[in-house]
Amino acid sequence: MHSIKIIPPVIAHRGASAYAPENTLSSFLKAKQLGINWVEFDVMLSADDRVIVIHDETIDRTTNGSGKVSELTWPFLQTLDAGTWFDPVFSGEKIPLLSDVIKLLNQYQLNANIEIKDLADRAELTVNKVLEVIEDHWDKNMNLPLISSFSLEVTQYVRKYSKTAKLGFLMREWLPDWQALCDQLNCISVHVNEKILTEERVKRIRSTDRAVLSYTINHRDRAQELFNWGVDAVFSDCPDKILFSEPLRGK
Repeated sequence: MHSIKIIPPVIAHRGASAYAPENTLSSFLKAKQLGINWVEFDVMLSADDRVIVIHDETIDRTTNGSGKVSELTWPFLQTLDAGTWFDPVFSGEKIPLLSDVIKLLNQYQLNANIEIKDLADRAELTVNKVLEVIEDHWDKNMNLPLISSFSLEVTQYVRKYSKTAKLGFLMREWLPDWQALCDQLNCISVHVNEKILTEERVKRIRSTDRAVLSYTINHRDRAQELFNWGVDAVFSDCPDKILFSEPLRGK
C-alpha cells in the first residue's frame, strides 16, 4: 500500500554536487547531463518568506556572504555568488528560488526529493510556502516530488495540509518508533543514514512495503552492498560513478 515504484537506484545529492556547486541550477543540470533522473535538494525560508534552495542555516560556506538565511531577505540573497567557492568556472552562480528549480525540473523532466529545513521555529509557515510553490509551479503531468525533513513537526504539517503529498521519513539515528510514525504520517519511503543501516533493518522497513533510501554514498562497493541488502536507492554526490557500474539492484 505504501511502496513507491518510480524511484531510480541513484539520486543526485544536492544535485551532482561533486561536479558543480551544491543546490544550484548548475548542479541539477549537471545531474541531467550525467543521465540522472532524480535530484535531492534542501529548502528553507528567507527573512521575507521566500522559499530558497540552500542546505546550511548560514550562507557562509556556499556563498561569498555571511549571516543566517532566516535573517536575510531575498533581494540581498540574490546578489550573492554561490559558485566561486566551488570553482571559479561557476562564478556568478546564484542561490535559486524553489520556483526557479521547479521550472528547470519541469523542462528536463527531472523528479525530486525536497528536504524541508525548519529554521527559527517557522515550520508551519515554511511547509505552507513550500506546498504553495509546488502547487503553483510543478508540472501536473509529472510525478509529485518526494518531501522529507529531519523535523517531525515539519512532516506533520505537510501531512496536515496535504493528504496527497508523497512523504519520506528521514532518520539520522535509528528511532525505535519509526514504523508507528511512518504509519501515522502515511510515509511511502524511509531515508536512512547509511552508517546506521544493517541488512536486518532494511528487511524490516521493506516488510512494511516502503522504499528504503540511504544517504550519502559515494563509493561503488558500499552502494552495491546496500543494494544487495535490498536498499531501493542511494543518494550520491557523484551518482554517475554508481549508476553506470553493473550490477546494480540487489535481491
